[in-house]
Amino acid sequence: MFKGTAYYYARFRPGYPDSFFDLVRRLFSLDGKGRLLDLGCGTGQIAIPLSTSFEEVVAMDPEPEMLAEAKLAIDSAGARNISLVEAGSADLPSLKDALGAFRLVTMGSSFHWMDRAATLEVLEGMVEPGGGVVIASGGSLWTNPTPWCQTVKATIQRWLGEDRRAGSSVYSISPERHETLIDRSRFGPHEKYTLSYTHEWTVDSVVGYLYSTSFC
Repeated sequence: MFKGTAYYYARFRPGYPDSFFDLVRRLFSLDGKGRLLDLGCGTGQIAIPLSTSFEEVVAMDPEPEMLAEAKLAIDSAGARNISLVEAGSADLPSLKDALGAFRLVTMGSSFHWMDRAATLEVLEGMVEPGGGVVIASGGSLWTNPTPWCQTVKATIQRWLGEDRRAGSSVYSISPERHETLIDRSRFGPHEKYTLSYTHEWTVDSVVGYLYSTSFC
């Protein structure tokens, strides 16, 4: 679904604010020890900023183009404790023994693409006691109610149809929220946090962002 998007993903996807990483560090008392699994890592928007808070980071994504861009970003940041794995959540059952245990698992704008219940079940056996799972998203121009975002959405629908695309298919929204699935797992009850921050868009960055998505 994301083939051909990695170049734009690395350059036009807004990163997460410092306040997000500060929150994660505080909630899980991160002190530079232990291991992080960034599942669906994309081009490293979470793995790289959090790499200083762990001894080792495993960044996993099924799309080789994403990992190639992540490697460039990792080298540029000088993050020497990050290893890249070309695999997805469906590969966790066969890889979990080789991957080992983790203090924390992060998923940034990726959990909704997975078999969520199955992924949580496997992760239950991979996360150390006292650890946890963080699911993060900066939102999407497709679902943002801001008028200019709705104008962008209407433009996309004019040319690509009313349905939200997902690569060559169509995206379907699951009736169960992430929170419900988490609460049924060992990681429940969930805690939800909303952070407000400012991001400045330009016409070029909007177009670049759209090229990074599965729906445009």
